[in-house]
Amino acid sequence: MTNLANIVEILAKQALGGQQQQQNNQGLGGLLGGVLGQLTGQSSNTQGNRQQSNQSAGLGGILGSVLGQLGGRSTTNVGSASGGSGKAILIAVLPIVLAWIQKNGGIEGALSKLKNAGLNRQVDDWVDTGPGENLPVDPNQVQSLFDDQDIEQVAEQTATPKQDVYGAIAGVLPQIIDALTPDGPKTNQQEANNDIQDVLNLVSGFLRR
Repeated sequence: MTNLANIVEILAKQALGGQQQQQNNQGLGGLLGGVLGQLTGQSSNTQGNRQQSNQSAGLGGILGSVLGQLGGRSTTNVGSASGGSGKAILIAVLPIVLAWIQKNGGIEGALSKLKNAGLNRQVDDWVDTGPGENLPVDPNQVQSLFDDQDIEQVAEQTATPKQDVYGAIAGVLPQIIDALTPDGPKTNQQEANNDIQDVLNLVSGFLRR
């Protein structure tokens, strides 16, 4: 098993901020539900309040749209959301990064794509199991990797400049690659790919409630 769930949990707790403690005992699903509930205007405390239509707006609509593209389903044109910034945007770009990894053939294909983009040194550092912080990546270095339409959608729905969306991707990407390769080059790639799908299913499951 990889450390992806741990990283997602950390990001969710950061996004929840002051509400972190009340979510701590609910597990990863509760944490993600809390973040998505906040940003979609839903309550994450009761099942009845989690009902969401296909016309849902805000961050939930963005995530649903990305997941819909992953599954080959048509996307829904969602309404505008209230401003999203800071740590919450990291949750908004999370499924885009995970979907991008899947679209490039899983963790192995994604690593090759990143290296072909000139990020050899960064990728080797992220995969390495040694101590120390992950090498940073410049937002400009990831722009060519992601679909501009997806980025524009996130920027519009979270009222965030596109450059800030790329900045969030650049901030999350090293953490995700690091988390998906706990054993370095010897990491079980199938486990990594399964964990990616599990997180996407978790998000998708919340959005369908």
